[in-house]
Amino acid sequence: METCDLVRLVVNKVAVPPEPVRRGNPGYPRLRAVRLLVYSKLAGLENDSWVVRHLKRRRDVARALGFRRVPHRTTVGRWWRRYSALLGEVFNWLSGLVQLMAPTSLLVVDSTPLADLYDMEASWGFTGRGPFRGFKLHAAVNQLGLPLRAVVTPGNRHDSPLLPSLLEDLEADYVLADAGYDSDENREAVSSMGAEPVIAVNPRRGTRGGIRHGVLLREKRHLVEQFNGLVKGSMLRGCWVRPRGLVKKTSVVTAGLIGLNTTALESMLEGEPSLRAVSRHWL
Repeated sequence: METCDLVRLVVNKVAVPPEPVRRGNPGYPRLRAVRLLVYSKLAGLENDSWVVRHLKRRRDVARALGFRRVPHRTTVGRWWRRYSALLGEVFNWLSGLVQLMAPTSLLVVDSTPLADLYDMEASWGFTGRGPFRGFKLHAAVNQLGLPLRAVVTPGNRHDSPLLPSLLEDLEADYVLADAGYDSDENREAVSSMGAEPVIAVNPRRGTRGGIRHGVLLREKRHLVEQFNGLVKGSMLRGCWVRPRGLVKKTSVVTAGLIGLNTTALESMLEGEPSLRAVSRHWL
């Protein structure tokens, strides 16, 4: 299926309800705007100038996405800020479809750095590989390696307090996380959703010993690590560096995740329900 047709099929009027009628120039409907933002990530268009140039060269794509005239580069740039919250709603709606087609047996939670040395809103943070300046993508992926929840924060935000929000409205049998999420509050949050916490013990908290289902954590942690590598290297391709500010970066990353789950739905319908199979569309 063509990329623009796939976007039109999945990002539809159910995912993006119409805006209330307003007086004055109506502008572009937000359904078309959101479709274009998602399409730009699926098509590998790294900045707004590339998006406009691509639509001018491919008038058939512009018409398929619903545009009779190609929007200006600055208009596309404003959409990243204006529709940031809406992109988050569309992503959560699509993750609901993923859960219907592949019921969640386990969730794996982790964060990955989005390095950016020059953004004024970037902060210094730390990973297992050392310090970095930029932002973080916090994600919860299912047993197929597909993202169900995601949050973008400055680089100095600690992982642990974000776990409850990443689990909100989700169901699973097990929740896997590394020692950075080791806290009584997080274990209670996992238990309250009816799942069993499989969280590595942090020796800095003064606790010792192993954990139940430690083998499961060792065997399945690669799912989120694979997701981090593929989504940053193959879907986003460093595109979070160009937009400035947390809001625009969040929108760009979320549009990429929507694109990933869009291709995931197509892949599952074809009987190939895994992140590696999905990645053939954008490697």
